[in-house]
Amino acid sequence: MTINYTRISALIFLLLFLVYSYLAGEIEVFVFDEDADFNARTFPKFISYLGIVVSFLTLVLSKNENEKLGQYEWLKVFVLFVLVFTYGIIIKSVGFFLSTNLFLLVSYYYLGVRSYKTLLLCSFPVVAGLQFMLHGLLDVYIRDPFLQFLGVIS
Repeated sequence: MTINYTRISALIFLLLFLVYSYLAGEIEVFVFDEDADFNARTFPKFISYLGIVVSFLTLVLSKNENEKLGQYEWLKVFVLFVLVFTYGIIIKSVGFFLSTNLFLLVSYYYLGVRSYKTLLLCSFPVVAGLQFMLHGLLDVYIRDPFLQFLGVIS
């Protein structure tokens, strides 16, 4: 097995997901939620297990091709990192609905999607559906000043 950039990346992600899995197990859960089918630990554990499996498979099954470091678009990676960081900062003050839609719209546009119909259909319904599932079906409260102002959530 030769070492290439794909395997190095897969190893880094494998280590990150192992740490994330450990930290997800440390999430405190209310006493009455310990035996519930879905609690605060469920989704983070699922994401960590999925990440471990995918990164391990990538580590083992990647081909031995010579990769050039210059073939990657590092500027796009950096800009998306800045967008994710900015999203993490503004979500608390702006709210989930507006900040997530703004993040998705800017990210899609930056990555090359120019059709406004596609931009709008891939962001607003997805975020609205996720907001409905979290708030309406699972009773997970997400602070959202914009939706509170509109009277959609209390």
